[in-house]
Amino acid sequence: MKKVELSELFQSLEKMGMDREAVFRDQILKTIRLRWNEIVGDYFGKQSFPKSIEGKKLTVVCRHSMISQELEFQKTEILTKANVITNPVLLEKIQFKTGNEFQNPRS
Repeated sequence: MKKVELSELFQSLEKMGMDREAVFRDQILKTIRLRWNEIVGDYFGKQSFPKSIEGKKLTVVCRHSMISQELEFQKTEILTKANVITNPVLLEKIQFKTGNEFQNPRS
């Protein structure tokens, strides 16, 4: 198997229309999703789902407004735990949304 330099990989991705930051955000989001229960606990992990990262903002979709509200109270702690996982990229904001778009593939 040929060894590929990281710069070559990013050049190939850019040729396909993908930028480096988008690739990093996608990987960070996947990692947060895998470890979401560690970050918020099992109960809230089943009731919420990290939907997207735009810039330095994580959007989380919740099954119910009460879940959104409770997670809002824990926002600082959640950001701290998530940033341990996303280091060196740091998230600055979390937005909790309630609605029909909740789709948790783990449930």
